[in-house]
Amino acid sequence: MYTDDTEEDFEPEADEELFRNPVFYEPAGRNLDLDRADLGVPEEEGLLGKFLLMRGRVPVDKRGLICPDCMRLRGMRVPMFLVNRGGEWFPSHYRKPGEKPVSHESDEHIARKELVANECVDAGHDARVEQVVAGGRARLDVSIEGADGRLLDYEPQLSEQTRRSAISRDAHRKRAGFTRIWDFVDPDHPGIGAVPYIRTPNLPAPVIRAQKRALEVRDGNFVVEEGWCTPEGTFARCPEKPYDSENPNDAYCGNHHLVVVPEHQSSAAYESDKSTLDLARFVVEVADGERVPFKVNGQHGFIRAVQYERYLSEYGAEPQPRNARPAVRDADRRSLCTEDRPAPDLRSTPRERHVSRTIVLQTRGSLGVESDEVAVDAAGQPIPLCRFDCGKPASLLGPEGIPEHFSCRKKHEEAR
Repeated sequence: MYTDDTEEDFEPEADEELFRNPVFYEPAGRNLDLDRADLGVPEEEGLLGKFLLMRGRVPVDKRGLICPDCMRLRGMRVPMFLVNRGGEWFPSHYRKPGEKPVSHESDEHIARKELVANECVDAGHDARVEQVVAGGRARLDVSIEGADGRLLDYEPQLSEQTRRSAISRDAHRKRAGFTRIWDFVDPDHPGIGAVPYIRTPNLPAPVIRAQKRALEVRDGNFVVEEGWCTPEGTFARCPEKPYDSENPNDAYCGNHHLVVVPEHQSSAAYESDKSTLDLARFVVEVADGERVPFKVNGQHGFIRAVQYERYLSEYGAEPQPRNARPAVRDADRRSLCTEDRPAPDLRSTPRERHVSRTIVLQTRGSLGVESDEVAVDAAGQPIPLCRFDCGKPASLLGPEGIPEHFSCRKKHEEAR
């Protein structure tokens, strides 16, 4: 006979493994809501009492409670039971004594952890996979002890997640003394910018294991750049001017910008002789202290340490938000089965598409009538002003051979 305390064929999860997992009730054909008194099954009165009466009378695998994630992802019917911790009910997996705990990590997730851990060890840093810290309240995918004793936590996030969950989990690690490196694959992931992150391509595990440099860092690592916003200047497009599909050539404002921009979108990215930054080398550079997490205008990411020191000397540290709602670990435990994948009934807010990561720190002086400087082209020749008196350097020659802007000509023709 099976009981919750002394099982002959099964053993429950340890306390540090006990999160608010989803639990599926087979007779009702739905997941239970353990925050409700009726457990989300109002048609069965006293359902919680029925489960309590089953203790010692009904085998665990006959009570109708199973893990929906194990069934969906692994095709296995894994029985669960309810356990009370601090007045709250939690579902717990059952497994045979000595059996490896149920894992929902994909092979791609495991391959990334192995790659980062091995690279850090080869670089002379101490790296461990699945280390439990904070008295068992947190488990790190890859914990790294870098230079000068800095503690890092590499976290690959390959699935959907809410912004609130990412912020909560990041704050939890920060209180434990760890800096987390989030690795997203979705360019529109809600956690992008909300936590220190990078973004890499979603590649299959065999490719990751065979090609160590295949995971190129495509976002999250920033650099500081400045220059004039002209066709011959530093920027490919104006960081402040929205893209106009009707006037794609009108892409510059003529001002001088100081910006923080993702490295893959910076002018240095067009240097053909420069090697591409990959995931493993990036994590090692963070462990070495060459790159550090930063926060500018509410945007999180990573930046070179020397550039961040320069930024802090000129602008100071980002002020802490006042009356901020504290991040609570319990909020995460109610919605996730594991830290690798959300529960099936996760309610996400409509996702916002991210277009530009560029952060404008300073804009000054147009090159037109508002500035004493004269705009020049690549050959050092002065650029004439637009014929329509907008006060900015012309971008092209019109049909009459007179310097102008395409957008200014269109406005002039519409006004006639």
